[in-house]
Amino acid sequence: MSTAPAGPQLELRGVTKRFGGVAAVDGVNFEIAKGDIVGIIGPNGAGKTTLLNCISGVYHLDGGDIKLNGSSIAGMAPHRVARLGIGRTFQIVKPFGSMTARENVGIGALFGSAHARRGVKQAFALADEVLALVGLKAKADLPVSALTIPDRKRLEVARAVATRPQLLLLDEVMAGLNNVEIDEALEMVRSVHATGVTVLLIEHVMRVIVGVCRRAIVLDSGQVLAQGEPEVVLRDERVIQAYLGERYAKRLKSS
Repeated sequence: MSTAPAGPQLELRGVTKRFGGVAAVDGVNFEIAKGDIVGIIGPNGAGKTTLLNCISGVYHLDGGDIKLNGSSIAGMAPHRVARLGIGRTFQIVKPFGSMTARENVGIGALFGSAHARRGVKQAFALADEVLALVGLKAKADLPVSALTIPDRKRLEVARAVATRPQLLLLDEVMAGLNNVEIDEALEMVRSVHATGVTVLLIEHVMRVIVGVCRRAIVLDSGQVLAQGEPEVVLRDERVIQAYLGERYAKRLKSS
């Protein structure tokens, strides 16, 4: 007897968020399957971070619904969303400055999703595993003040991964990195995804979108402009006009 296919892990239907009457996110619809890795791109002010804030419970919706594994999470507080298994990073990293890298990640393990919460000893053992996963094992006992900007971004990812999320939201973890650091961060994202975590990431670096994402979603003025395989989406004339520009289009044609 055949079984019905599993539904999407994350489902957004008509998601809308307004500020002062202006819709920063306006009727957004998309689905993400378990184990997928999806990139969100678009110009500044398109509503990308606002959308992640809606998913993670930072903002309450003004319309629509968000479902995780078929159950609505709209209106839930951020800590409840986190305990259901959604972890996230922020554009501006804010580690606990008086703590070591290991202690920062241990906090994430202590206050993670409901199925993963553990005692202090177990939390620090998990912190060590996650620090190794993101490439910070050798710097585990360093104070945050001794970490470089790329390392602090790794630490931000590690704290989120330590909560043992089923879905990880990454907000521009490559921003401000040079080419070598981007390559290293790409490997970090691949390593995290390989553990079975579904990833939804915001990024402006197109080689990240092409390099790791199976699908790209383009936001413009709070609405979905296009979505599909990255190579197809990045050649869409609407996306080129709204976001990428003619210089990028010429590079594509010559490649």
